[in-house]
Amino acid sequence: MKIYAVVPVKNLATSKRRLTSVLAPENRKRLTLVMLEDVLNAIRASTVQSTVVVGSDPIVREIAANAGVSYKEEHRRGLNRAIACSIDWCMKRGADAVLILPADIPLISSADINRIIEIAGNTEPTVVLSPSDNDGTNALFMRPPNLVPVRYGPRSFKRHIKQSRTKGANIKVYYSPSVALDIDTQKDLQKLSETASATLSTKFLAKLPRKDAT
Repeated sequence: MKIYAVVPVKNLATSKRRLTSVLAPENRKRLTLVMLEDVLNAIRASTVQSTVVVGSDPIVREIAANAGVSYKEEHRRGLNRAIACSIDWCMKRGADAVLILPADIPLISSADINRIIEIAGNTEPTVVLSPSDNDGTNALFMRPPNLVPVRYGPRSFKRHIKQSRTKGANIKVYYSPSVALDIDTQKDLQKLSETASATLSTKFLAKLPRKDAT
């Protein structure tokens, strides 16, 4: 089974605006990039065969190239449209399944990814979802890759569950604290900075002046 990981990255100029009060603009950009590197590192150590990063910044393209993965330009069509186009791109290259992972879940591990793939089993159609702390979708595995239309945004977890049911999919849920933590708010940043991990993101936060890290 050929599995593609799809990793969308928001534009660096506008990413993590909710952290404006605690992180300077350059540090918000840098945090976005090191979180992306953490996610790519986890994917690289997993059983996923191929990865495509979806973005709109030259430096994101460079990180993808340095990681040895594909890069697809977003062209500012919106997150859901960009992911849908990326899924089509994967299918044209022989993908049997896709695993969509946002770039802001730095604590995800290769063990998390492998477990998602493992519990998917060999049945089709199958969806495996891993929710965020605020009822979003932080991991979405689909076989076939275009099984349900992606609907990211507030409360997307429940929407993806509902759509999967209408398709008669075999639905499985993977609960993981490391996958559930996406970094959007000061509270999220505090959790990340207090987590004992060897990620680039936690190391980056540890080097910041205290007032600019929490």
